[in-house]
Amino acid sequence: MEVVRTQRFFSAVPRRWWKCSLLCAVLIGLGVVTFRIIDLVEFGLVVGPIIGDSNIMEDAVENGRSDQVKALTDAAGGQKDPDNTEIRLKRAHHWFWTPLLTADSFGMHVKLQWQNNDLVEVTLDFGCLIYMTHPVEQVGSIRISYHFTNGDKALAKGCPD
Repeated sequence: MEVVRTQRFFSAVPRRWWKCSLLCAVLIGLGVVTFRIIDLVEFGLVVGPIIGDSNIMEDAVENGRSDQVKALTDAAGGQKDPDNTEIRLKRAHHWFWTPLLTADSFGMHVKLQWQNNDLVEVTLDFGCLIYMTHPVEQVGSIRISYHFTNGDKALAKGCPD
């Protein structure tokens, strides 16, 4: 009786060993694949913005109360496509941005400047204005002052005649 138990035990050991070995190999393989995927994701996060945002210009200013105004210009269009500019405001301790103005033009220069915590000046020099939304002049206690020029010959490259 004792001999039969010993034979069963020793015949089961290789089967258990192979199962454990296979499980370890699968876990190690999953670990290596996961590491490679994380490595590729990190590479994409580093290189992606450089490649994708190469034609986006950004200007941002912040006041002492941590209110922010940001101007984003997407110049990804071709010679016949206007540049799109969006100006947004994010008040301190708020989660969302408030759109102030959107404009399409051929050539644009944006200057943002806080005069005090409740007044921001936005200067927009257009080469050739195509379209502009109605500008928002007040958000909460913050007033927005706009200064516009149109037809700046230095900026008007590609403007349709």
